[in-house]
Amino acid sequence: MSDNQQALTNFAEAIREEQKMWALTAGNDEDWVVVDSQFNPEDEVFLVWDSLEAAQAACTDEWEIYTPSAIPVQEYLDFWVEELGSDGVLLGLNWKDDQENIEVKMLDLAKVLLDTGVYKDK
Repeated sequence: MSDNQQALTNFAEAIREEQKMWALTAGNDEDWVVVDSQFNPEDEVFLVWDSLEAAQAACTDEWEIYTPSAIPVQEYLDFWVEELGSDGVLLGLNWKDDQENIEVKMLDLAKVLLDTGVYKDK
């Protein structure tokens, strides 16, 4: 299993119980933290964390004005994958500035959420 595939599986399992992931926002639905890819500066990466605590820990330095906001798994699948994924925006899992991070296609996380049974349509 590749590092990215293992990271996707670990992320999915971490959000299984609460059925939500966390991103950073400036208090509205328009100003989310998006960064340039570490591997291809032309790509944009939307950052998500598997817990409120991990997202909160990222709210330092240039991101101190942001706060964590929950994204329910169903909303991610219904909206985010189509809206941002179709624009080629990547997903950064549990991002930390001081290391090489995992960047994946939004559709890849959607597939793992469905294939592992993390997301179950209610």
